[in-house]
Amino acid sequence: MSKVQSTVISSGTELERIIIAKSQGISDLDAFLRDTRPWQGTYLATSRQVKRSSLLSVDRDAPDFIVIVFSSVDSSSHIIELKDGHVFDTKKADAERRALHGFLERNSSVLPGNAKVHFCAFNQEAKDKIWEGAKKSIPYDEIMTGRELCDILNIDYDEIVESRINDRPDNVDYFVNELLSIPVIRMLIEKILSRQK
Repeated sequence: MSKVQSTVISSGTELERIIIAKSQGISDLDAFLRDTRPWQGTYLATSRQVKRSSLLSVDRDAPDFIVIVFSSVDSSSHIIELKDGHVFDTKKADAERRALHGFLERNSSVLPGNAKVHFCAFNQEAKDKIWEGAKKSIPYDEIMTGRELCDILNIDYDEIVESRINDRPDNVDYFVNELLSIPVIRMLIEKILSRQK
């Protein structure tokens, strides 16, 4: 089970890496936050950058991303917890939400513009399904789809989904090989297959 969980976590990490690679990053988050020039555009700060920042207060966990948007009209900061799926463990989602709001409270004066918390379920395009998957424990206005995240970042959602679909056969092979490397699982699968002959 831990190998299965490790594979699931690896898939989520892969999604983060794809989003980071396609977005406009920030080389030095502290310098960026201190800079008062009139910025334009959308910028992505990673969890690692947030944890290393001397300006931001991180209790235990940092958000997966902070997306900072500057337009000619105003600026905003989006504190984002990224999920691959849309069905959440309610207790864990509640704890994550409290942590994100705690992060927001401690850092709103440092972040540009109006700062908001979002739970992004990347692969689900229907907000109602995400809300139901969270057992309505996350306020509807904090729910974000993957397409909405990509729209904010000015990156192509469909391209990311397509590339991940193309990776599925390799991912399934990896998953099955990991299961077969566990002797008791291999024995059970062989037993089941022999009964089906």
